[in-house]
Amino acid sequence: MLVRPDSPARADAAGRGGDFVPIDSVPLLDTRDGTGGTTGVRGAKSVTTFNAVGIAGIPSSGVSALMVDVTAISPTANTFLTIYPDLTDPKASAMNASIGEVMTNSAVVKPGTNGKLAVRNAGGNVHLRVDVVGYFTSATGSTGSGFVPVNHTRVVDSRTGQGITAGTMPTRGTRNTNISGGGLVPSSATAVMVDVVVIGATGNGWLTVGSSATAETGIDYAKGVTSMGMVVKLNPGAGGVLVLENRGSAVHVAITVQGYWTGSPTTGAGLRPVPATTLYDSRFPTGAQPVPANGTVDVAVAGTNGLPTRGIAAAVLNVHAVAPTVDGFFTVTPLDSTANTSSTTNFPAAHVARSSLVVTKLGTEGKVRIKNASSGTVHIVVDLQGWYADPMPFLPTESFSRSTAAQAEASTGATLGPIVYAHTDNIGQVRVIHQPHPDDYITVQHVPLFGSEAFTGQPTLNVLSSSKQVQISALHTTGMVWTGAQTTANAATWASNGSLGGSMAAPPVAVTLPNGTSVIFGVDVDGRLWHHRQSGTGASWKSLGDVDLAGSVTVVKVDTGVQLVATTTAGTIKTALYSNDGILSGWTDLGGNVTGVPAGFLIQGYRTGVVARAADGSLVMKKQELGGAWPTTWQTVGTFTAAGSPAAIVDPALSRIAVVARGADNEIYRVYETEQGSGTWGEWLRLYENPGDPSAATAATDPTIAEIQNSGGVGFVVVYRNRNNTTIALDRDFAAPGGMAAAKVGPSAVSFAAHLIPTPPA
Repeated sequence: MLVRPDSPARADAAGRGGDFVPIDSVPLLDTRDGTGGTTGVRGAKSVTTFNAVGIAGIPSSGVSALMVDVTAISPTANTFLTIYPDLTDPKASAMNASIGEVMTNSAVVKPGTNGKLAVRNAGGNVHLRVDVVGYFTSATGSTGSGFVPVNHTRVVDSRTGQGITAGTMPTRGTRNTNISGGGLVPSSATAVMVDVVVIGATGNGWLTVGSSATAETGIDYAKGVTSMGMVVKLNPGAGGVLVLENRGSAVHVAITVQGYWTGSPTTGAGLRPVPATTLYDSRFPTGAQPVPANGTVDVAVAGTNGLPTRGIAAAVLNVHAVAPTVDGFFTVTPLDSTANTSSTTNFPAAHVARSSLVVTKLGTEGKVRIKNASSGTVHIVVDLQGWYADPMPFLPTESFSRSTAAQAEASTGATLGPIVYAHTDNIGQVRVIHQPHPDDYITVQHVPLFGSEAFTGQPTLNVLSSSKQVQISALHTTGMVWTGAQTTANAATWASNGSLGGSMAAPPVAVTLPNGTSVIFGVDVDGRLWHHRQSGTGASWKSLGDVDLAGSVTVVKVDTGVQLVATTTAGTIKTALYSNDGILSGWTDLGGNVTGVPAGFLIQGYRTGVVARAADGSLVMKKQELGGAWPTTWQTVGTFTAAGSPAAIVDPALSRIAVVARGADNEIYRVYETEQGSGTWGEWLRLYENPGDPSAATAATDPTIAEIQNSGGVGFVVVYRNRNNTTIALDRDFAAPGGMAAAKVGPSAVSFAAHLIPTPPA
């Protein structure tokens, strides 16, 4: 992969903003005094809307999200509040509160298209308050700061005297602390993300944390232990001095730093807000058991909800403790790391629920591990509110990547389905060619997809089982996988579904499994294989393990799923069975010394054959045996030196293996078995036998094969492009009555009809 130069390095790696501008906390809504336009308690299932941009120092445009504190004040029933963009549907809750409590939590939320936010109260009567402590920009400029996550580090604990005078803070007492000590938070930081814990309260109260009388954030607390993830504005250059003031019973205080915002928009990571959505809920499926004492759960963040699988500096999570049986807290740690041991989401026993915002780095496969640090059981709910983007290299646009072809299912009343071709051109545009009738290569429609977005490599096509629409998947130069589909089955018009996320280094491969499930496979820069099952709700990228793959996988449909075949970074071939239920078998190493993408094909008995280009340019093959085992040695496919990756198929009419490849002279050649199952090969011949146009015979891309059915019967088409990016399709000729097998034998029995697909009109 190549890095697109950016100078200077920006907090926003992709040019989409996300820099944070802290402000002195300002109420946007308070139903006790009418701030925000609503006065009086709000009832169960009520929705309260209020303006969120163009006021309180927040600009009316250029705002991608707000950082707010949401407070439920003395509810008459156990409740939870959901804050969300107005004119959208509420998703995950922002905070929970029990009867009579005053409870606060922070949230990252996008403003609605009308500039408003909405708060929904789940139960009872309650007063609401929403304070804004900053906003995130929608474009990188001279305003704002990038975010730097740190390992969760306890910097203040009044129980031990760490960073503060030891002993409880009395009623109306104040304490000073400096969180810049030790170099964790630089003195130039503009704001800090902290988790604040109030310990040993005997009743309701609140505690403020701030760098001045106006730049402070408050935590409302109840009897026992209360914690809250919050943003505190800092005074750059003031050394990170914070003042704590207690308005309640004598309490201990502990503060953990989770990250900070730099003093410049040219450093750090930019925020990408997402609609609040639940990643994990231990209560589901219904009847699920709570997390036991000291138990852990691993929660996938990367690859979900359109997120990449790499380049996430940190995730913004809302973590809820539901129905705890004893006092306790959680730790949220990057998977396979021991970095974060400080508490988050402290909870008291026999409480309905407690919530706290957590910002954390991610671990292996983009996951976090959450531990129930208590001696009792508790349910855990984890919601995603956003993520911070690290700079990532852009993939180069591949010149003359392979084309793809697929035949759609026939429409009602028709006997033959249309053919769809797709490729990515040399400037990164994904282009689709729609051929309504498989016998007519002249009447076609050209469709450019995905607008001005830039893509690379070979796109992939598969027919969705339920709708019969052809779907296209392609690799964006950011590494994310985009999809689109025909607007209706067999239509020449297409619509974009947008990005599925991911961070792949090789083009995706999509397949519809025998059970009808559509799956997309991708390989990242580490050689890890990922799959995205496009079924049900919450579809996401999930890892199938790091097996050191190089390039795209090849899929061969079998009765119980698909056989995956891929080249490894060591130059060997590996294969594994991916079943209909998404389970991957162990990998079998077939050995070899190969390059490029291997070709796979189905042979009788749901066995797989593999053809690959050896390091010396020769083509080699292995065929799976009836019992499923693979032979030890590779067979050479005739005498031929290939210039690129081959394609192969068992000819549907002749039942003989056919292999095609690009030669050193950039013409496409083919070879057949001399007889069914013989394992001996005929003569390598030019595929384009009588080229009236020499430029059409010269290939700029490696060939691909697609099985098709036309008026002559079941056959296949070989597709490649020339240096003018013209698509050439050669279909296996069925000129002889009764089929070619009845007319001739030997290599000369097979002929191909060449078709130059018309280019788009000027």
